[in-house]
Parts: sequence; C-alpha cells; structure tokens
Amino acid sequence: MHLEPAQGERHQVAGYADLRAIAAADGTKVYHPATYALTDPADQAYLAEAGISVAIVMGWQRLVPAPVLSSLAVGAFGMHGSSEPLPRGRGRSPMNWSLLEGRTSFRTNLFRYDPGVDSGDIVGTVVFDINAWDDCASLHLKNTLAMTQLLDHHLDHLLAGEVDAQPQLDGIEPTYYAKRTAEDGRIRWLDMDTMRLFNHVRAQTRPFPGAFSHYEGGADPVHIWRAVPFDSRLEFPTSAPGRVCAVFDDGTFLVSTWDGTVRVLDADLPEGVRLSVGARFTDEPS
Repeated sequence: MHLEPAQGERHQVAGYADLRAIAAADGTKVYHPATYALTDPADQAYLAEAGISVAIVMGWQRLVPAPVLSSLAVGAFGMHGSSEPLPRGRGRSPMNWSLLEGRTSFRTNLFRYDPGVDSGDIVGTVVFDINAWDDCASLHLKNTLAMTQLLDHHLDHLLAGEVDAQPQLDGIEPTYYAKRTAEDGRIRWLDMDTMRLFNHVRAQTRPFPGAFSHYEGGADPVHIWRAVPFDSRLEFPTSAPGRVCAVFDDGTFLVSTWDGTVRVLDADLPEGVRLSVGARFTDEPS
C-alpha cells in the first residue's frame, strides 16, 4: 500500500518518497489506494481479498478503518512516538511538538492498531535523546533507526502470530498533539524569547515548510531554516525583538529577541533583498 506522488503532494505528506522503483527491484507488488483514509469500498475489498495476516503501517498519517483491521488474521502494527509514555502524546507531529516544548528524550513505540487514535497495546519501545544539536531532520533519522531496531526485534514474532503486547498505562488521562500546518511556522517576534525561537525554527525546518517571517513587512516570506542562540550580554543600539543588529561577511546575521540575539545561519531571502542593520522582521506583511 503506497501513495502515488500526486497523492503525497495533495495530502502534503512531509518527506514523501516514491518507493515504487525499490518495490519493483525487489519484486514487491504495490497497490495505490483510491483514498488515503482507506474508506473506499474498493480499497477495503482489495485488502480483505488479499489474505493479509500482518500489516506493518509506517508513515501512514491516517487511522486504519475497523473493516480493514478486522480483515487481518493477526493484526496491523505501526509506530507512534512521544516524549512521554503513552497514552500521553498521542496525535499528530509528535517530534515537532517535542522540539517546540524543549523535551530532551523521545520514545518510539511499536503498537497494535485499534480503531482509536494511537491507543493500541504496545509491543516494544526504543528511547533516544533529543539534544541541543537536533532538529526535526535529525530526529527523523533517529526515529528511523529506532523503528528499524523495533522491527528487527519483533517482526519475525509478529509474522508467526506471536504477539506479546502490553496495554498502555492505565489511570492516566491521554493527551493529544494537534495537526501542524505551514501557517504554524510563522514567527511571532513579540511572543518568543531566544530559546522559544530556537525551538520554533528547528521544529519545522526541512523537510517541513519552515519557520518564516517578513523582512520590513514585505509580501514575500523569508524562510529561516536554521537559527541558533548567539548572546545575551552584548548590547546593540537597534536591539528590539525582530530587529537586525549585525550582518556578517559570511552571509549570516543576528536578530534580536526579548532576551538576547539569535544568529541566522540559513535563510531564503526574496530576490533583491539586502539585509541592513536596524531593519526589522515582522510577523505579518505590511
């Protein structure tokens, strides 16, 4: 089961990769569903008639409908991660949210699908660090390694119908992360101190749409892909949240925050824009 490129673009699947060439080289049959949610009767009929015992669901950002789950002899198993043990941290974009919240570790879970939202029994868990050098791209690499380790350890047992799964923690109120959109990348200079801005940028850098602002209120957004805390003691005459306070020969530049400065290491400036000290970034275009 694999989305076609047009489906991946339409549904804005971050980091989408077309795996058809790999499948063809391996002799693996690929089925393209009519609907991402697998609600089309043709999709459900195909899966029911395929005689699948075990489904491994990875990168599929939709619930698996109950009729599909009931057609599997053993079950469907997928991955969900959170900075806290489930049932806390169910929902969308957990790695992005964990960076935004300044978390320091992440738990990748292999779990059995049920009709709920990330509510199934847990087969296994791998924990890894979220450190000061991480962004959403490096966390995806770590998460890929964690998922691979979980499958290496558990897949043979699942294929044999030997499922050792434990219920999620009881007596704990579940929490749910909300879906994130490109608009969530907007930088609110008056609301963000240095660390919040740092977390905001690294939580939605590539392959996501990116943090963005507007230079001198211009209509075209400036996407900021990497920015790091710089200093909290140096004083600048133009210091104010969103003000450019230094431009360096290497193309990087400093922007003031409430409690210091950040050094912008990677940004896409609109054509013809030249940064100048004292100019400002704004939340909205003028």
